[in-house]
Amino acid sequence: MPELTSKPRSIAPSSFPAERRAPIAELTPTKRKALIVCLEGGGVLYKHFGVWSPSRESLGEHRIYGITVADLGRDGLLSIAVVDHCATARLTPRGSKFARAAASFLEP
Repeated sequence: MPELTSKPRSIAPSSFPAERRAPIAELTPTKRKALIVCLEGGGVLYKHFGVWSPSRESLGEHRIYGITVADLGRDGLLSIAVVDHCATARLTPRGSKFARAAASFLEP
């Protein structure tokens, strides 16, 4: 049996690598755009007539199809809730990380 001769190391913050960047390459461009739109809309999407939008009042120019939101929900990036026939989708902590990474990828 080998002997343990080394002393226990102290775990300093510098021994942890920086947080890894979210693997946004796994996402389709449509999913990336949906996450960015959600992030820019305060982290919430609202359902209107079968499509999702960052605005509660109107659809505006950003329309996200339900299948995209459902896929992001299955991926654990959005949390979908329905209360009194009003559906909302919110970024999860994981989704927020992916959205920030996607948005920073677009910045020059």
